[in-house]
Amino acid sequence: MSEEGAAHESSERWLISYADFITLMFALFVVLYSVSMKNAGDRNKAYKSIDKAVAGKQEGNSGQGANGKAEAKTESPQAREVAQLKQQIDNHLRQFKNPGITVTVDSRGLVISLSAVSFFASGDSTIDQQKLPVLDAVIEILNPLSNEMRVEGFTDSMPISNKRFADNWDLSAARAGSVLRYLIEHSSIHPEHLSIAGYGPYRPVASNDTEEGRSLNRHVDIVVPPTLTTDPKHVLPEVAHEH
Repeated sequence: MSEEGAAHESSERWLISYADFITLMFALFVVLYSVSMKNAGDRNKAYKSIDKAVAGKQEGNSGQGANGKAEAKTESPQAREVAQLKQQIDNHLRQFKNPGITVTVDSRGLVISLSAVSFFASGDSTIDQQKLPVLDAVIEILNPLSNEMRVEGFTDSMPISNKRFADNWDLSAARAGSVLRYLIEHSSIHPEHLSIAGYGPYRPVASNDTEEGRSLNRHVDIVVPPTLTTDPKHVLPEVAHEH
């Protein structure tokens, strides 16, 4: 190579470092943006996109650990169980045009959320008869399970006071109770595996400043935690410490 060619090559090497710097800066801003997202699902999608774009990894493929050796991403049996259960329920609900149910996974486990707008009249705890086939479809998937399940009721922040309910605490607990009783009467789930909780307006998932937000805050959740062994050494860390 001539001296002129070597000099030309050397003078352009800075472009490679500059391009790497720009890429890293872009990744940093994307990470900062994703961290600011309130929705956990959106954050996870953003993280996965960053992982693919910057690190060049394919989701589910093996990567390299700190020692430089390839290590496969593993998924716990509990996580697989919850994911499969979610898929089964989603598939089963496709037969309905507007089921009024969303199925998600969060720190509690599988969450089957019944929209109060769809399942209950305003200020009432009686399940709409037209929605019972949808609930039956969910029960069909839950029937074989031996997991502990919890039915949780939530409301918006608008005050309520009528002949049946003194406040939103009462309403949230009553709606959860209605779903619980239906599960007991129309499923093979053992009552010992069921419990209820009423949270009133104090665990909102959206702003109560708009009608749309208040609508999202009115729901009843059927929570199915991952299957856990009774051995305290294998349960959640906070439970293990209590033994």
